[in-house]
Amino acid sequence: MLFRHILVAYDGSKQAVKALEKAVGLVEACGGGTKLTVVHILNLAPIMTGDMLFAPTAAMETLAVERAEAVVAEAKLKTAPVVRATVEMHLGTPAKMVLSLAEEHGCDLIVLGSRGLGKLREFVLGSVSQHVVQYAKIPVLVVK
Repeated sequence: MLFRHILVAYDGSKQAVKALEKAVGLVEACGGGTKLTVVHILNLAPIMTGDMLFAPTAAMETLAVERAEAVVAEAKLKTAPVVRATVEMHLGTPAKMVLSLAEEHGCDLIVLGSRGLGKLREFVLGSVSQHVVQYAKIPVLVVK
């Protein structure tokens, strides 16, 4: 068995779909003994830009939770063929939560999609995949 437990960060984006497909393929290639955990991280934290703070309204939070539930349902459909798969939703900062959950679950591989941000946006906003690659203590597969 190549991997015992794979964690996939899933947000429903095109890159995340590719990452999930790659992880499912890895599980199948490992002979079915590998566990797959798919996590969706809901980030409701206020956004600070310059001197301005943007906090989500109650209506925005409700929409975000509804979208998150739809993303989780979609991930469950995509992982249905995998016997040892679970899909979870957590609240927090995506990059930090992915690292924390990988450690908590005892994963030996993290798979996530590359967002393909431009250089300026990547510099200003940071990148979940970049942060995870930099700070992970286990191998990370970034799928483009």
